[in-house]
Amino acid sequence: MKNIIIFTDCIDIAFNEIYQSLKFYLKKLSVTDYEIAPMVEVKNFSVVNAAFCIRLMAECVDHKDALFLVIVNGVNFNPERIFGKTASGLTFVGNNSGYFNWLIEEYEVKEIYENHINRDVNGLSFGGKYVQVPTAAKILAGFEWKELGFLREASFLNSSVIPENTAVHIDNFGLIKIKSSLSESLKCGDKLAFFVNGVHKVDGHYTTKMKQEKDGSWVLFKGSSLYGLAELGCVRAKNSALMLGIEEGDIVTWKTY
Repeated sequence: MKNIIIFTDCIDIAFNEIYQSLKFYLKKLSVTDYEIAPMVEVKNFSVVNAAFCIRLMAECVDHKDALFLVIVNGVNFNPERIFGKTASGLTFVGNNSGYFNWLIEEYEVKEIYENHINRDVNGLSFGGKYVQVPTAAKILAGFEWKELGFLREASFLNSSVIPENTAVHIDNFGLIKIKSSLSESLKCGDKLAFFVNGVHKVDGHYTTKMKQEKDGSWVLFKGSSLYGLAELGCVRAKNSALMLGIEEGDIVTWKTY
């Protein structure tokens, strides 16, 4: 059974359009052996957050059974629509704005295609519904990929890379996940100064267990995501990121003192 996972920042009625259109195309093509997982919500217009969500979910699924359908308004231009497969067998459908790069850095790309549907010519609004959705359905129906697009070299992919120390995700508590591995030299209680885009914002310390720290204190700790990405937060605050004005894409650094 194919596991379809939809990543999108279209979370209002537009998601219902995506969901029902996908089911419509799959039924039309006589595809029945599938399940659609709960939506993965991506922050509005954020290629960085989309890349993180894609990379994170790749650790939670059987790659040979998964199809990642990505519909995210991440850039201010009209990128090529693409589909492909990692060396590990994970199929993905989306566009060439860079949000697949973290996935491919880890799992490499086996093949990549540029979609035959040319958005400069077939330029209906809501390309995700009119391009990605039917393309995903046809892939699941067993269409030959050469019927759906043009084979490209890996160099065709958008070359953007998420810099180290980028805030890649802010959860519903405002905790900030940062693309950075923590130095093994850090010890519990080490005092730290935190900077956002080079500007000093607050002082805190390093800990191994956030829940045991005093309410209202700022702490840096090894999180649960991926290979233990660094996380920053204010203990039991309602929204740590809002307190510091941090958004996905900001650079968060620290130094001991």
